[in-house]
Amino acid sequence: MGDAGSRAGSGGHRNVGTLYLSLAVVAGIVGGMLAVALQAGLLPHGVLARWGGGDAAGMWERIATRHGMMMVFFCALPALFGGFGNWFVPLLTGARDMAFPRLNTLCWLAVAGSFVLALLGLSVVTAPAMSIAALLLWCVGMLGAAINMVASVLNMRAPDMRLRDMPVFVWAQVLTAMMLVMVVPVLAGALTRIVLDGGDVFAHLDTVLRAFAGPEMALLLLPSIGIVSQVMETFCGVPLLGRMQVIAALVVMSVGGGAVWTHDLFNGGLGTSDGYHAAAELLVILAPVVMVLGAWGATALTGHVRPSLPMGWAVGCAVLLVAGGVMSLLPGGMGDVHAATVFAAVFATFAGFYYWVGKMSGRVVPRMAGLVHLVLTVTGTAMSLSVHQGAPAIAGAVLMGASILVFAGMVIVTCMRGRGHIAANYWGMGARTLEWTLPSPVGMDRGNRA
Repeated sequence: MGDAGSRAGSGGHRNVGTLYLSLAVVAGIVGGMLAVALQAGLLPHGVLARWGGGDAAGMWERIATRHGMMMVFFCALPALFGGFGNWFVPLLTGARDMAFPRLNTLCWLAVAGSFVLALLGLSVVTAPAMSIAALLLWCVGMLGAAINMVASVLNMRAPDMRLRDMPVFVWAQVLTAMMLVMVVPVLAGALTRIVLDGGDVFAHLDTVLRAFAGPEMALLLLPSIGIVSQVMETFCGVPLLGRMQVIAALVVMSVGGGAVWTHDLFNGGLGTSDGYHAAAELLVILAPVVMVLGAWGATALTGHVRPSLPMGWAVGCAVLLVAGGVMSLLPGGMGDVHAATVFAAVFATFAGFYYWVGKMSGRVVPRMAGLVHLVLTVTGTAMSLSVHQGAPAIAGAVLMGASILVFAGMVIVTCMRGRGHIAANYWGMGARTLEWTLPSPVGMDRGNRA
């Protein structure tokens, strides 16, 4: 197919990746503001009742649901999969672009459109219709992006790159795509049935989203593990130990997790929640995570760890994965496990941002602002996970909101700076993958084949 024409029509995989990352920043700010407003009690009962047409409790539930949707469907997953995946999978595999560039742009438009519909769903009048429409459009966009990712990795990588030679980050991206291909059509089918059945839309929607919590955790963990593995290799100075075991663990989490969840839904329906099925789904996720954590620990002990901002975020992600595993053993800890997984995905997202921001923009992030951002996020996360009510929980929410403002201000200041002269490989000897052979920033008018 005509590469030049395709890239001109689509704007290139880097442009689409930047659009996904921009959407994730906006969604993260909106979701963070909703969380702070709810946790800190900034929305009095009278305001909620007025917004909700007299139903304050229903309005509170809608805002809480929108917060979850913003952070998972429009912030974490678009950044981890759509943003970093579009930006760096072609660079790491020696491809010039994604397999279907125009489809790539259309998929982002679908996800962005679903984000707008989700915001419109806060209205009491349009809430039921907009909520379903937003999720259905999101399913269309993410399914197309997943198919594009699989086709790109299988058909567009450099001729001399075997599958076993691909970086763990690329494996994580393609396995995330494969899992999306398995589970997103099931989610879309459940949403379509809600439309056809009618009745209490919000009750049915709540059931569907709860049923999707299992694969949602795996979809967040897969690209997170890919990014953290890349960071660990760079700042430990040695290749990832147990690399093939890590890839095998990711395969189990992706294919196995998707297959178990889909089988359970078809066998028992959306309401399936007995201990056997929940334990099976959790085991398919936790066992691979334990293998990955072991590989990270062995790599850190073998190499020489260099302190850096990306490494700080990567260590935070690993600590949260350990905490999530411990919480899963406690009675009634599944809600905490899900929260820890979302926070771990956020830490992995920022690890990727600080790791690749020079390669993407040609600009250096202010180190002190990055440290303040890290400290605020770590403190707010610890307080949010340890205490769910009272003053500590409110303080945790406020700190998380402050960290979002610091990050947004840092991004604005960084973008306003002129592009400096950054080395192609500004992390040194530990960075061995193909993107570090290209100039920083990667030229927008040049091909990427390494």
